[in-house]
Amino acid sequence: MQDVLLLNADHAPVRIVDWRRAVILLLEGRAQLVERYPDRVIRSARTVMPWPAVVALMVYARVPHRLRLDRRAVFSRDDWTCQYCGFRARDAERPVHGLLTLDHVVPRARARGGFVPGPTRKVPVTSWENVVACCVPCNRYKGNRTPDEAGMTLIKPPRSPRPDDHVRIALGRAAAPPEWGGYLAAPERFQTSK
Repeated sequence: MQDVLLLNADHAPVRIVDWRRAVILLLEGRAQLVERYPDRVIRSARTVMPWPAVVALMVYARVPHRLRLDRRAVFSRDDWTCQYCGFRARDAERPVHGLLTLDHVVPRARARGGFVPGPTRKVPVTSWENVVACCVPCNRYKGNRTPDEAGMTLIKPPRSPRPDDHVRIALGRAAAPPEWGGYLAAPERFQTSK
């Protein structure tokens, strides 16, 4: 595993960084080693250091989290599950590509001026609050209708990711190393309360 989990000073996940970036942060004194990969070391001409698995920043950093809306991010947010019928497009812990599509809850053709009504305000037609993962049969059945018109119900309403959700979304469905286990947000945090 080449990737390192970067934590803020309060041990909240910030992002996944390359091992080289983590080593630079450690050597500059801007981060401290929290977890290491066992039996792996980094050697240089003058030193040997443990291979970092998790590092934490020494000083708290305000990190603006703007997660780009793309297919993989939406599928990961929705746990690779059709938001209408519950079909899971996973094979063990790996996603099976080609079984899910993106669906606009309020169809693009219904958007007035590129915006649709959201839960609290108007949102762009292609936004986190209007796009969900959907299996191919459900998407064909729904067509150019709203879920109410098609007699379909969303499992959970779409929402923008919270600031700490981006690490899980960045992982997709790839298995995280066991060294990261205690530092990642639990999947239940992605469920919306009704």
